Amino acid sequence: MRKLKYILLIGIVGILCGFNLSACNGIGLKPERVSEKKRLPPDFPKVYSLYPEAETRPDKGPGGWWESFKSPELNRIMGLALNENFSVLKGISRVEQARYKASRAQSWFYPELGGSAGVGTQKLKHKGQESISTDDWSLGLNAAYEVDLWGRVRAFRTSETEKFSATREDLKAARLSVSGALAETWVDLIENRRHQDLLKRQIELQKRLLEVIILRFPLAQATALDIYQQQQVVEKLKSALIPVVNNQEILKRRLALLCGRTELEEKFLSARRFPEVGKLPELGLPADLLAARPDIKAAGLRLKATEWEVVAARADRLPALRLTASGSSFGDDSGSIFDNWIYNLAANLAGPIFDGGRRRAEVERTRALVDERLQNYREVVVKAVIEVEDALTREQDAAATLASFKKQRALADKTLREARRRYLNGNGDFLNVLKEELNSLQLDHDIISQQSRIIGARINLYQALGGSWMDDFSEVKEREKNGK
Repeated sequence: MRKLKYILLIGIVGILCGFNLSACNGIGLKPERVSEKKRLPPDFPKVYSLYPEAETRPDKGPGGWWESFKSPELNRIMGLALNENFSVLKGISRVEQARYKASRAQSWFYPELGGSAGVGTQKLKHKGQESISTDDWSLGLNAAYEVDLWGRVRAFRTSETEKFSATREDLKAARLSVSGALAETWVDLIENRRHQDLLKRQIELQKRLLEVIILRFPLAQATALDIYQQQQVVEKLKSALIPVVNNQEILKRRLALLCGRTELEEKFLSARRFPEVGKLPELGLPADLLAARPDIKAAGLRLKATEWEVVAARADRLPALRLTASGSSFGDDSGSIFDNWIYNLAANLAGPIFDGGRRRAEVERTRALVDERLQNYREVVVKAVIEVEDALTREQDAAATLASFKKQRALADKTLREARRRYLNGNGDFLNVLKEELNSLQLDHDIISQQSRIIGARINLYQALGGSWMDDFSEVKEREKNGK
């Protein structure tokens, strides 16, 4: 008899599990999908305006975009940032939260099983008679399960799974953003150092020129005004050097923050030359961005998740079938606990009759949310295409401007040499020399700034194009965090 009772209780739980399996293949509602055509703006370009001959971008395999700059220093600090940056670490935590939220939604496919056990003693004394003691022992199990007739549970589970996938894409987007911010700050630091080196050379040059003017003064070949003007130039250069030097400390601290630290050792930040900028990467087609950009994929996944939320809201308006089962045994002592047995199996079908339109309003609200997510997706797609176009335009503009500055610098050298010759021969005014000196100095700084702009535009282009390097990196980091 005892074995039979155990078998009955186990059978009850098995029946509930069987309903779970059948519900997975039930008659559930289907999501109201937004077609692929409607997801994209009507004027979505087929090719980029500057490079219409581009073809589908080939898969470059593993390796980050920054490796194209061939800088060991950038590679080292990039490795630190992509592992230790606070935004990245918070992103990993958000992925874990979404992972377990999706796991919790998955658990609703299975019945909820609970147990209870108890023991108690009662004493009865009536009209002075001897008290009577009784012991009560009990043991029970109960199970409950909602049959997913309309696919509400399945829709909720799928929605959470899509949100989990979107959070993973957010992590990749965070890494992409951090990689760009780090590279841009690193290039800014090099630009400051080059400005600093140029200012120091100019200060030494202007000091030597001042010494020459002072030597010419007793010979009546220079005036006091020439000396004062040259002294002003030296002091202006010294004052211009101060913020350049101080800004380097700010940039170093910014780089340290991006790497999740308060400071970086000097050995990590010693570069004083700009990295090489090679030929343009394979651009591919604008349509390639849909798979290469993590922010686009995240927006698309959230749109899908909201479509499934509509299904869950619609199913919530329909009747729900809930199964319950319970079994318990009791006795006067532990030895007879299985002598008395009772079990119950029930099915309950309940649905809303009147709720003031609350559930219908929730369906329409969720549908409106789908439209919002659709517009957000289209916005992200348009921004991605524009970012690529802007980066290409900026690099093209910076390259043309740099070429112009170099031509101007060559002409300024000739003009300066002639102005100095005329002044030293007593045929020219020192003001002309001073004017050409300052013009040459400004052109030198402009050339440095344009070189930095070209690299910055290339960094923006790499960010705008996205890529597959984040996929492998993200998987490795998450496995490490989970101890797998």
